Amino acid sequence: MGNEYLIQQAVESASYDMYSRVQPAVDAITAAINKVRPLLDHGTWSGPAAQDWISQWISQHNRVLNLLAEMPGAELKVISDTRAQMAALALRMNRS
Repeated sequence: MGNEYLIQQAVESASYDMYSRVQPAVDAITAAINKVRPLLDHGTWSGPAAQDWISQWISQHNRVLNLLAEMPGAELKVISDTRAQMAALALRMNRS
C-alpha cells in the first residue's frame, strides 16, 4: 500500500509540473508568436529584403509552433514514464 502511495504521489507531481507549469508556458509562447503574425505584411515592411525576412520568420516560427503542438503528447509521456519508473522502484523495494 505504501508503494502505491509513492507511485501516486510521483505521478501527481509530474502531472502538476506538466499541466500547471509547462503547458501555460507553451500557451504563452504560442500566443506571443501568433500576436506577431498580423504585423508581417507589406503594410509594415516593403521590398524584397522584407519579404525574405518575413518568409524566414514564418518558417522558423512554424517549426516552433509544430514542436509546441507536440507538447501534450510529451507531457503524457513524462507522466507515463514517471509511473513506470516508480512502479519499477517499488518492485525493487518489495524484493529487498
